[in-house]
Amino acid sequence: MLAGSAGLIWWGVNSGQRNVVENPAPTSSPTPTQNQPVDPLAQYSPAERQRKQRLSDRRQQLGIDETFYVNLVNQFFWEKNPSLQGRTLSDGPEDESLRAEWDKTATSLLEKLSSLSGRARRQLGTYTTAERDRWKVEVNQINVGSRSLFDLGDAAFFNVFPEQRGKKFIDKPIGQVWYGFVNDKFNAILSKSAFQKIVFDPGATSKTVSGTLQPGDGKVFIAGLAKEQSMELKLEANSQVLFSVYSPSGKITFLEDSKQRSLSTKLPENGFYEFVVVSTASKPVDYQLSLTVENPTPPPSPTPTTTPTETTTPEPTPTSTPTPTEATTPEPTPTQTDSSKGAEEQGN
Repeated sequence: MLAGSAGLIWWGVNSGQRNVVENPAPTSSPTPTQNQPVDPLAQYSPAERQRKQRLSDRRQQLGIDETFYVNLVNQFFWEKNPSLQGRTLSDGPEDESLRAEWDKTATSLLEKLSSLSGRARRQLGTYTTAERDRWKVEVNQINVGSRSLFDLGDAAFFNVFPEQRGKKFIDKPIGQVWYGFVNDKFNAILSKSAFQKIVFDPGATSKTVSGTLQPGDGKVFIAGLAKEQSMELKLEANSQVLFSVYSPSGKITFLEDSKQRSLSTKLPENGFYEFVVVSTASKPVDYQLSLTVENPTPPPSPTPTTTPTETTTPEPTPTSTPTPTEATTPEPTPTQTDSSKGAEEQGN
């Protein structure tokens, strides 16, 4: 039954059965590729040994698996040097400049991976589709779809690796890094640092939420609404903030990674609608999201047609003759007839 005053209703839908489009994922971790000389104790110059020792220390400090680390650096190194694809660099002087370039690539990647949580970094190289499916089930339990989760993960990942946008990377070592960013956003949703349920105040039909997004940051909002309600959305934010709106079933996408700032529609489903804001800006940006939801206005009731009451004139009531009080017989008294109407005329 609709809540007439607030125009809001909460529905317990089974969002775990959402039919949403999801990012593909590997069924297992990438196959290890050829190794590169990374041993700081090898026969390098003192400067190169120190450089490789710093890289080794930094990798261990970040908790990144060595095999995965080499695979990832190889991917980026070979993409920059396609003629060297699949080649293992020697530890001789003939490859010294190439080893320096490899180490430079490794330094840059380690710095970028430092933005992941320690837990996410330790799992790099081990993420599978089973992990993704577990995330999906758990966020569904709080009425968040995996599409919203991936929106947040994409924003964080592409903020650090913008060159991967539009590429098919999921089966490469860098795909594991994408998993790492999604893992962190999964935990942020569960901890509610990147998730909020919009609740209307008693008697209200609108609600405004606001905040600040860091570069690559995002947040998911949900609101339980009813079919046929009228919904109006307005987002005030920098043009680099992208906006997505999904239906409870996930079958309807109103907006996706859009720069559109307003939406007015009649709701097609009962359940929890999802509103996602993510930042592609290079500095913190503020946002303000206003949601107005009203119940359908019922049609006016027809005015009843009344039938005028007929006026009737009652039959005259005869007046009785008084009983004599004296023993003598009085003179006869004429009988009086009441000629007044017994009712007034009625009408509407």
